[in-house]
Amino acid sequence: MIVADGDLVIVHGRFSGFGAPVNWIAADILRIKDGLLVEHWDVIEDEATRQQSKSGLPMFGDSFPVSTSTTERLAD
Repeated sequence: MIVADGDLVIVHGRFSGFGAPVNWIAADILRIKDGLLVEHWDVIEDEATRQQSKSGLPMFGDSFPVSTSTTERLAD
């Protein structure tokens, strides 16, 4: 998801498949001036599983991702 207001842009997304044991949820906050990126901040955290979610809702999107380790345990 990308949201912009004036010179501020926020990009919110899920990072997966990069070798970490869990997905990351990240928000990047950018300030643009004269068409150039002049400031950047980010917040990154491990994605909560269904069991860890206090609200019972996923951190990103409409559903919890299925992890390989969960799939492998279900197949046993």
